[in-house]
Amino acid sequence: MKDKIKNTEFRQKFSSYILPILLGASVCFSIIYTLQKELSVPYTVLFLFLEYICFSFFDRIKKIKIWGGIIYTAILFVVFVISMTLVFMGIRQLYSLKAPVLWFFGSLEQKEQPLFLNALYIGGGFFIISIIYYFTQIKYRTLGVMLCILFPFVIYARRSETMPEVMVTIIVLLYISVIVHNKLIDPSAPKYDKVILKIDRPYIISLLIFVSVTGTVTMLIPKPSYTSQFEKNADYFSYTQITGGAGDGTTVDSASDTSSPRYGSRNLSDNVLFNFVTSGSKDEYYLRKNSFQHFNGDRWEVVPLINPIGGMYTVSNPEYSTDDILKDSKEVFGIGIEPDIEQGVVYSEKFSARYLPSPYGTITDDGVERQYFYAKWENKDIYRRYFKKEDAALRDAFMFYEQDRDQYEYARNLGLSSSDYFNTLTKDDSEAAKRLYDDFLFQFQNYTDTDNISTLVEVRANEITSGCHSDIEKAVALEQYFENNGYVYDETYVPEDQSIEYFIFEGKTGVCTNYATAMTIMARSAGLIAKYVEGFAAFEKNEEGEFVIRERYAHAFVEIYIPGAGWLTFDPTVSSYRTIPQKEDENNFLYDLLNEIIRRFWVIIITAIIILLIYIRDIIFEIFFRVSQVFRNPNEKTLRLYAHLIKVLNFSTNSKYDSYTVSMLEKYISETRGTPPETLLTLFEKTAFGKYEPTQSEYYSAYVEYKKCWKYLRKIPKKVIEKHGKT
Repeated sequence: MKDKIKNTEFRQKFSSYILPILLGASVCFSIIYTLQKELSVPYTVLFLFLEYICFSFFDRIKKIKIWGGIIYTAILFVVFVISMTLVFMGIRQLYSLKAPVLWFFGSLEQKEQPLFLNALYIGGGFFIISIIYYFTQIKYRTLGVMLCILFPFVIYARRSETMPEVMVTIIVLLYISVIVHNKLIDPSAPKYDKVILKIDRPYIISLLIFVSVTGTVTMLIPKPSYTSQFEKNADYFSYTQITGGAGDGTTVDSASDTSSPRYGSRNLSDNVLFNFVTSGSKDEYYLRKNSFQHFNGDRWEVVPLINPIGGMYTVSNPEYSTDDILKDSKEVFGIGIEPDIEQGVVYSEKFSARYLPSPYGTITDDGVERQYFYAKWENKDIYRRYFKKEDAALRDAFMFYEQDRDQYEYARNLGLSSSDYFNTLTKDDSEAAKRLYDDFLFQFQNYTDTDNISTLVEVRANEITSGCHSDIEKAVALEQYFENNGYVYDETYVPEDQSIEYFIFEGKTGVCTNYATAMTIMARSAGLIAKYVEGFAAFEKNEEGEFVIRERYAHAFVEIYIPGAGWLTFDPTVSSYRTIPQKEDENNFLYDLLNEIIRRFWVIIITAIIILLIYIRDIIFEIFFRVSQVFRNPNEKTLRLYAHLIKVLNFSTNSKYDSYTVSMLEKYISETRGTPPETLLTLFEKTAFGKYEPTQSEYYSAYVEYKKCWKYLRKIPKKVIEKHGKT
């Protein structure tokens, strides 16, 4: 008896816990999903278990009034201390008080910050559990519960991310279910309210229709453009953007000291950032943002240069650039070319940056007045000095040495390796050779670091370049290796192992940051001077012949120092990344709109299927029952049909008629449904109580009559509804 009582108590407790606990778990999952997707499932399963433990514990301490409050306060204090300890440990590891905020907004690599995630999980999780328990087990307030479901929506909004539609639907459904839950178990709610709020078929159907329609309408309404202060100061490579982000006014204000994460969906949109106009003749240009020297095994970093020249380049401190290298190479090696000087213009009404997006070789030291516009340093990154305001959009003209086909062909004709180049320059006493030697030595000291590069990568790099003599041949071989060996471009791919070795040898799938990183470290392993660069790829032209730079054209590429020619640009990313959006004419617009509606229509389709199944579930059960009757004898068929009749009545009114006698049942059906299945009732009574063996034809007559009455039996009588409304 005691076991039965305990079992009953457990079932009652579980039934009062289940909906609030599921709501809390859905909130937990949605938050962890955006912070660290791969941990969302295990953390949510653990959260379910912790919720049940906390709910049970709170049930116990609430009975001891004041002491219960003291115990809860003590636990809350301990949880707070643990959470803050984890936060400060993370801050100390990263040496930055801003680290928690940057992590929260997605500017730091999520996997590198388990302390912040666990601090939020412990502190925030306990807070959510407490709120849900209080407003579903003590004070039955649905507005209080709403506080919990707002958390994930706020987090997704602040991180400029879109919550998956299915996640929104689940949270809203569970919240509405908790509203009903509160009404049903609230001891202060009137009995009449409890009756009319029972979860019946019409309620479920209306609920599903409401959620699906409102959810779908919400998803189809375009999101208004809004740019937060954080977005204005963010590096476009380092935070996750959504459609309508940087292209709608985001200020990409500075160049980061670390490169982009190599994995994780960037979700960059097709919005136009700026236009690039040039007098050059190339079909593709690489506009630089900034370059990096040191690879830490995961990302690239800007580090101090060895033996820097010092200061920015001006007329009084000129840059030893492409024209100087080609001129001195001609004097030393006897052959040379003149670099083509082209004009470039970048402009936009919305896009602003402190750096100048321009090709390698941009000239900033050819006139006294130009130094007031740009600041160019030893690492060749260019900053806009004249336009210091954050809202200063791009309207910049500049000159640059174009890296055309002749310059690459010239490097091939020289056919020099680094060792050949070094030996030649050390034996030549001319001033031209000395200048070339000093520049070569400077680049060699700063861009050949092979720390954090595995032996496997070095072996593969040497295998690829084994048949090459000159540096230009090695660079081209490495660039073509990825296109010819089954590598794939995929912005959504997240591998099981995020090391660069896994990308090179096994995964072979990634984005431009993976390809550029792989080629740079392989080039250094093969003895080349190489740097990793981030910027934009310009390959789409509009009707006026201007290059269009979209948000999604943010790109990473490689620059390699070729003896006698200087820095040349190489792009190892497989060519499939160069996809241009279709022009938005009227037909395409309607087609895209239809596609978008269909893509988002799945919510209504799934809901419609659920509604249909709920609405006709008694029909489905009826079909299964009738099929199951076929292979039974008339006696068993009669008894089962009568029992099924009672089930149909029970289902139609959500009541119990199992205790009714045959005469009571006949009277009830007559009063509420009209004509009762008298043949069935009579045959059942004779069979059940008179030991009568019905024939097949007698059962068939009763069955035919039952089928005619069934559509009335399954309806909810109005008199019954009125009767329940009065009680």
